[in-house]
This record gives sequence, C-alpha cells and structure tokens, in this order.
Amino acid sequence: MLQRCIQNGDHLTGRAHHCAILKTGNCLDLFAHNVLLNLYVNGKSLTDARKVFDEMPERNTISWTALVDSYSVSGLVDCARRAFDGILCKDMVSWTGMVACYAENSCFLESFQVFSDMRRIGFRPNHFTLAAVLKACVGLEAFDLAKGLHGCALKTETTYDKNTVVGNALIDMYAKCGSIKDARLVFNGLTKNDEVSWNAMISGYSMHGLGGEALKVFDMMQETDVRPNQMTFVGVLSACSNGGLLSKGEAYFKSMIHDHGIEPCVEHYSCMVWLLGRLGHLDRALKLIKEMPFEPSLMAWRALLGACVIHNDVEIGKLCAKHILEIDPQDESTHVLLSNMYARTRRWANVATVRRSMKTKGLNKEPGLSWIENQGTVHYFTVDDASHPDKKMIYGMLEWLNMKTRQESYSPDRNAVLRDIEDDQKERHLWVHSERLALAFGLIKTPSGSSPIRIIKNLRICADCHAVMKLISKIVKRDIIVRDMNRFHHFENGLCSCGDYW
Repeated sequence: MLQRCIQNGDHLTGRAHHCAILKTGNCLDLFAHNVLLNLYVNGKSLTDARKVFDEMPERNTISWTALVDSYSVSGLVDCARRAFDGILCKDMVSWTGMVACYAENSCFLESFQVFSDMRRIGFRPNHFTLAAVLKACVGLEAFDLAKGLHGCALKTETTYDKNTVVGNALIDMYAKCGSIKDARLVFNGLTKNDEVSWNAMISGYSMHGLGGEALKVFDMMQETDVRPNQMTFVGVLSACSNGGLLSKGEAYFKSMIHDHGIEPCVEHYSCMVWLLGRLGHLDRALKLIKEMPFEPSLMAWRALLGACVIHNDVEIGKLCAKHILEIDPQDESTHVLLSNMYARTRRWANVATVRRSMKTKGLNKEPGLSWIENQGTVHYFTVDDASHPDKKMIYGMLEWLNMKTRQESYSPDRNAVLRDIEDDQKERHLWVHSERLALAFGLIKTPSGSSPIRIIKNLRICADCHAVMKLISKIVKRDIIVRDMNRFHHFENGLCSCGDYW
C-alpha cells in the first residue's frame, strides 16, 4: 500500500497509512521501514524522514542512502555528506546519490571528486551516475572533462543511444559547454527522444542564437507523439526573442494558449517582453507587463530595463528600476544597469548619484571576469589583469592583435566604455577587457588549426569586444566561442552566429 502511494505521489494517503500502522501497534520490519522512509523522502518531509530513520531498530545501505537523498532535497549538503560517510557498505545507489546531491546543490567540484573516488575503488558508473556527474561538468564548464565522460558513457553496458537519461544529459552538457553540433549528433543518435530531449535541443539552439534551427526542431517535435509542455515553449519563445523573430514569437505565444492549452507563466511573458523590448517596442513591452494576469515579476522588469539600456530610453528605464528596487532594494544588477543607461546618454551626474546609492547600501559592481580551460586547468582573467604568470606573452599578443585589427580598418567603439575619461584612455581600457586577455592566452597556448577557443564571461560581452572577436577569428583563422551571461557567440571567419543581434 505504501509503495503504491510513493508511485502515485500520494504522500497524504501514505501518511494516513503510517498513522494507522502506529495505532495497531504492529512492528515494521526493515523493508517496511525503508519504504516508509522513502515515502517521506519523496514527499520532501525531512523532519518525518529523520524521525523514521532515528526510530529504526536496524538500518542498511538503503536506509542511509534514503537519508542522504532527504538531506539533498532540503539543500543540507553537509548533513548529506555525514550520512553518506556513515554508510559502511556503500553500493552504486549510495555513490550515485552523493554525486547527484553535490551536483543538484551546485557543489560541482565536490560532485566530480566523489565520482572520481567511486571509480578509483572499482565501481563502474551506471546511467544515473553519468547523468549526475555530467551536470557537474556543466557547472564547472569543464568541456574536456565532459568529453571524457562521453567516452565513459560509450563503454557502459547501457549506451547513451539506448538510454535517454544519459543521452539527455549529454545533449544538455554539449549545448551548455558550447558545442551545439555535438549536442545535435547525440540527439540524432538517440533511439527514442522524450520531451526532455526535445526541450534540451530547442533550448540549446536558442542559447546559441540559432533561432531558426530551434524552430525547425520544434516543428519536428510536433510530428511525433511527444506533446510540447511549458518548458518547450520557454525554449521556443527564447529562440524567437534571441533572433528578433517578432511575428513568429507572437504566433507561438498565441498557439501555446489556444492550440496547446498551456497557460503562460513568468518565463513566457519575460521572453515576450525581451522580444518586444530588444526590437525597440518599449511601449508595447511595458503594456504587456501591465496586462499580465499576475503580479509582474522581477524577471520581466529586468528584461525591459535591459532593453531600455540598449535603446537609451531613460524614462521607461527609470520606471523599471523603480519597480525592481521596490521589490528588492539591494538588487545590484539594477543599480548597474541604471548607471550604464545614464552613462550611455552621458548623464554623468546621474551616474554619480547611482554609484553613491550603491556605496551607501554596501553594494559593489560585479567585476568583469573571463575564464578559459587549457589542459585541464581553468585560467581566470579580470579587466587589466597583470597577475597571470604569462602576462608578458599575453600583453605582447594583445599588441599584435591590436595592430592586425587596425590593418583591417578596425575603429574602437569608445561608446562601449561607460566612464567619463579621455578617448585615448578609453581605447586602452577596451584592449584590456577580460575576454581579450583570455583570447590572447588561448591563442598562445593552443596550436593553430586545433579545436575552437572557448571563453566564458560572467557579464554581457560589449559591442567593441564583439567586433574585435569577429575580426580576430578571420585574421587568425580560428573559431572562437564566447559564452556571456545571456548566450553563446560563435565567431568564425569574421562573422558571429548571433548575426550581431544580442
């Protein structure tokens, strides 16, 4: 009876059965106790799960693993680790539970370390273990490690082409690590695609700025027996907003409601706000926010504020910032966007006011940071960074790149520097942006003709760096992939996959 409650997700009925058992005074054996423990773990009731565990006269590996899962769901990673360490005879389920616990709670390095420990003592990962550790690799943005795990998946008894769990994890990993072609190869190789497979492929194309490909995959999905869900349309509408496909975006938004019976949520409305706002339809975007059937979210207001910064609309931008700061006065990104908007319109007094406000509130602007992986080691760079051991070679490479780009008629976009300084200072400031330092390092350390140079940046890439990356990809004949806070940019032979729309 309790097993059926777990399978049906009927935790209230399961609790009622537990109460009935207690009233009869019947003693439960180890198997029944473990079923009861899993009932409360699946119902996310940590207190009840812990109570059952503490009252068990005997425990086995299943009991301890269930406790690890319970702590994991509650985000209590240290407690989960202590429970895991208490398991005397760890089995594959125990190891997988700990790998997944760390990965689900963004402790990506720890997840990979547990996975390595598991393999070192002779355990062979199953498809659930591989799916969990692949998520950790995405969090670490460790593409080389992830590719190694793909090889590991190929050697397992249940290969990814027949196992959708691993296949979906590989699609997600490749898309988020910047190799959308590999993601599509895995997708095409799956024996059966479920809704997770389709959604991962659609979202992957969207984040790579390939809106047309995302919509083609959506069309293919509709020819199968897999029905689109809310996440499907988040990917579809993101593809439209990232590609500036207004008419298609509006059509899909209506179709989602009328043809598929899916009520729009915050994410869907935010996609539409960004789609309208990015194209300059700021009044329409504001109207859509006001017409939402629920309280406008921070996500929607931030989307419109970002569009206002791009289009220099100070009035609507101020309104967006007002709404955001009423909800979250400590929102650092809003202060930064507001300051950038004033700087773009050369309202330096307003910039100073915003910065004073940030100082009063104890807020600091997140510094620009870029990183690149080389031979298993991740190298980090900040603006004007002089801390790297290879700094002389890096800055020498930057000087050479500066000379070569100017020979290609490059002219610095001084408007990309949102500071009140002289033009010559602005030009130098542009050339020491963190992503350029990472690129110079990548060009030095990786041989020509090898795999693409992959750079991650925590903020949005500026217009001048975007232009420079395009030119350099043509000059050095190398593919460059930059993932900023919003999307991927694939620079190849002087062009970018975003079509200069981001």
